[in-house]
Amino acid sequence: MNKFIIISICSILLIGCESPNAVSESELEARQAELTLQIDSLSDLLKEVERELLSKNGSISKTPVTVYKTSTGLFEHYVEILGTLEADKNAEITAETQGTISAIHVREGEQVKKGQLLLELDGAIIQNNIREAETQLKFAKTVFDKQERLWKQNIGSELQYLESKNNVENLQSRLQTLKAQFNQTRVIAPFDGKVDEIFVKIGQLASPQAPLLRLVNLKEVYLNADVSERHITQIREGSKARLEFPSLDEIVYTTVNQTGSIINPSNRTFRVVFRLENSNEYFKPNLMANVYILDYAKDSTVSIPNRLIQQDPEGKDYIYVALPLEGDETSATAERRFVTVGKTYQGRTEVILGIEPEELLVDKGSRSIKTGQILRITELSDND
Repeated sequence: MNKFIIISICSILLIGCESPNAVSESELEARQAELTLQIDSLSDLLKEVERELLSKNGSISKTPVTVYKTSTGLFEHYVEILGTLEADKNAEITAETQGTISAIHVREGEQVKKGQLLLELDGAIIQNNIREAETQLKFAKTVFDKQERLWKQNIGSELQYLESKNNVENLQSRLQTLKAQFNQTRVIAPFDGKVDEIFVKIGQLASPQAPLLRLVNLKEVYLNADVSERHITQIREGSKARLEFPSLDEIVYTTVNQTGSIINPSNRTFRVVFRLENSNEYFKPNLMANVYILDYAKDSTVSIPNRLIQQDPEGKDYIYVALPLEGDETSATAERRFVTVGKTYQGRTEVILGIEPEELLVDKGSRSIKTGQILRITELSDND
């Protein structure tokens, strides 16, 4: 059989030595097909010879390797970013007008209701003006009522009637303005929440530019994160996500509630929002989180550890497959096979073409073997 192989190789070499310029293109194509068939035949013969050698000489040199058995399953890829927690109802409360703080009706940490009085500014002058305006209005109404009765009896001039009516309306308007100004001296809670911090003391001067206290409601919080624009077609409302809070040792499985409508021109990202229920106020504003958003998932696909994939000088990806020899489960021949790979995540790569399930891939030892080499399988590697 060895003589047959040598003769076959010599015949191939002799055929290959003929000048390609002496034959037509169709003849060259036919010869190419013939040579391909001969090469495949010789490869089969070589494997048969190797099996015969193994059966006659158990001491033949074999390279020890471990192998990894392929299987199909779910492959997922996640976009990894950082996010920050925020609260919708987290406000620094300021006064609507300038004035001296006369009373603080709440304490830090106290729960308050919407509309509850928080602080008061000194409104004594405005209150005096209100009492004065009320007295004037009362008198003006009395005058108007009498003038109106006389006017209905055709007594008096129309001008007197209109002047008294106008006087009442002006005083009513002034009184409403004064009451509105007085209301500005009373700082009211705009929503239910907790007084987180008070920045002022009684006697200090308040102004609309300086905050008086911070009021927060943490029953509902949301997490903001910025995602690169290259993921804009994969990530949308409803995309699955995992939020990890290292400071709390907490993981939350959720979905994207909102995506931004614009791309930030400064960093080429768009905004995603996750809303979280926080009835126990476990999550705090400005807390950092590691965000993992699912942007790709495929079921029943082959994925393998990254360590099995090698590259040739041209940058093409390949792996070594261990082809078991008949009658010997611990022996195999090595075959280099080029593969087409997809996405990579957490040490695993999806293989689109080149590998089938239940194949044995050379793991440890793959860097020091070549095609056709006899292997001795020592161990089946873990799937991780």
